[in-house]
Amino acid sequence: MGTETVDILVIGDGIHGTGVARDAAGRGLKVMLAERDDYASATASASSKLIHGGLRYLEQMDLRLVRESLVERAGLLKTAPHLVSPLKFLLPIFDWQRRSAWFVHAGLSLYDVLSFGDGLPASGRLGKAECAQLPRLRRDHLSAVLHYHDAQTDDARLTLSVALDARARGADIANRRAVTGLIRRDNGFSATLLEQEAKRQVDARFIINTAGPFVAEVEAMTQSAPRAEDIRLVRGSHIVLPMHTPAKACAYTLQDEGERIIFVVPWLDKRFLMVGTTDVPQSGAPDSAVCPREENTYLLGAYNRYFVQGRGPATEVDIVYSWSGLRTLHGDGSKSPSRLSRDVTLETRAQGTGGLLTLIGGKLTTHRATAELILDKLQALGLTMGTAWTKGVQLYGGSLGRDALLARAEAGPGSVPTKTRRRWALIYGDKIDDFYARLHSDPGSAEDIAPGVPRADLDHAREEEDALSAEDFLLRRTKLRLLLDEKGRKNVEDWFSKT
Repeated sequence: MGTETVDILVIGDGIHGTGVARDAAGRGLKVMLAERDDYASATASASSKLIHGGLRYLEQMDLRLVRESLVERAGLLKTAPHLVSPLKFLLPIFDWQRRSAWFVHAGLSLYDVLSFGDGLPASGRLGKAECAQLPRLRRDHLSAVLHYHDAQTDDARLTLSVALDARARGADIANRRAVTGLIRRDNGFSATLLEQEAKRQVDARFIINTAGPFVAEVEAMTQSAPRAEDIRLVRGSHIVLPMHTPAKACAYTLQDEGERIIFVVPWLDKRFLMVGTTDVPQSGAPDSAVCPREENTYLLGAYNRYFVQGRGPATEVDIVYSWSGLRTLHGDGSKSPSRLSRDVTLETRAQGTGGLLTLIGGKLTTHRATAELILDKLQALGLTMGTAWTKGVQLYGGSLGRDALLARAEAGPGSVPTKTRRRWALIYGDKIDDFYARLHSDPGSAEDIAPGVPRADLDHAREEEDALSAEDFLLRRTKLRLLLDEKGRKNVEDWFSKT
């Protein structure tokens, strides 16, 4: 097929890989993004779904990381309003906990200072009357309930929006495009890619390794020296429980034993509760990460420690879904995974006038700043490009605020229920107009394949967002897997298998 030439080949299309591709394309570089599976199929869809500054990093005195995260949080609230929304957290303090109320309150006050100007409400303390109205929160030894704000997102949709923005700016992106070999050249690397059973040869001046838990595999392809113990894979597990009254108005941040913080967050239009996360070293292969029974037990125990259930404690029977994601962190000798820094480390290996750049660490919240850091590093290494541009620029679908989007959903065509149009608005943002155009040109696309899932949903996912399977659609393009019954999921699976 001949050999293509690009400035950079990005391997791994999680939030950092897509962020690099977007920034690079906007700076005028020829960029290709390669991913052997689906977009956001690993860590990028297995987070706590939060855009936050990281309260516990204050205790580690990592003020620079917290400030950067809070600046990026403010930016995402403005540039992706359809996907990122403010969320109020309650932080109950019990007298048996290591962190006292005054200590945590002081930390929240510093959090407010570091987030100055973002428009979110300041932190504070609930009065006795307000505390008394919190249903099912345990009262024994409760000394105070504090509150603060962060933000919530759909991590897979956010990643996909960044990818689609990169494509719109000229990046060559595709899912299920696997890098099967890398050969060193004087001016970079020659890569062999497998895409739809066809091989492609690509010469790239720089390889950007954003493969997350698989960064060592990519480096091995370049015949680099085996790594020492400088990469730590840490597993973060989450469980999903049915919704009940404690989290209907807000989320909870729970101080568990030791240094852990557990989030209890309303999820999927407040129909479920997400409880997480853990920090456990991953000993097996990266693609074997699952939520083991002992982590289910740990998360259930933390949840039951804070909430009284009328029918008894929550048990494994109540878990309707679970997931685990792997964080790739830079080993610094710390024995506690919770104390490992989430800050980024960039490792560069020169190759003539090109080279390999590997990303270790990073956060969903700060992906834009991390991508900018990587591109600036490449510019310093001699790659000619335009200047940084992504700060404050709307993401794909993000040109309208939430109120305007919901108004557009209300005014949409009656052939699709308002509930469905509202879901479209909060997933696709201003691209909801593409659905309306589709319904106008093809009225039959309003017909449901599953309850509340018109064929327009599936057509759009396949034609515009590269969804190739029911799993792509139900887990990452949407979160309908938990909202549909078994028959509805089967209908979606049958549609994909037949089309």
